[in-house]
Amino acid sequence: MDKYLRHFIKYQALMIVMFTLLMVIVVTPAMSEVNAHEIENLRFGGPVAIAFGITWAIAVFCLFIAIQKEDKRFIFPYVAVFGLDLSLLVLREFYLMIMHGIFVEILTIKILIAVLIVPYVFASLFALHRLFTVDPIESQRSEGFVRFDRNETTVVEEHHTNPASSATNNTTLPIVAYS
Repeated sequence: MDKYLRHFIKYQALMIVMFTLLMVIVVTPAMSEVNAHEIENLRFGGPVAIAFGITWAIAVFCLFIAIQKEDKRFIFPYVAVFGLDLSLLVLREFYLMIMHGIFVEILTIKILIAVLIVPYVFASLFALHRLFTVDPIESQRSEGFVRFDRNETTVVEEHHTNPASSATNNTTLPIVAYS
């Protein structure tokens, strides 16, 4: 893969890391001081906000490790926390719409933000995962991993079906069993 595209994909993920870390540092202390008595605000106050802040910090740290070490397994904690928090926010919005009615002005702003942020985060993390899967910068095994061509089996079959080519070549080819 082109090195500029590789850097761009990793840059997008780093921007997600920096923005999330900024939000955790700025918003979590403010949310921890709020006493949430209503069920719809339980996520946004007290010990629950602190627990989510710590969970977000761990997820951001894992995503940063994933970017630095190019290990796709460390992307999944961030995706899990993002999905959990997103589902809690969506359930909260449905609850508020049912109990208090639809506030068109506020709902429009929330939908606009969700339409911009959610696809950006998921697309960036998916691209990062594909980058680490399809084009790893170093091999997964230390004994020297070699990529083989997909058409390798057809080359072996052609040598077995043509006896004239094997008569001129003194080497014997191994027999490959196919199921």
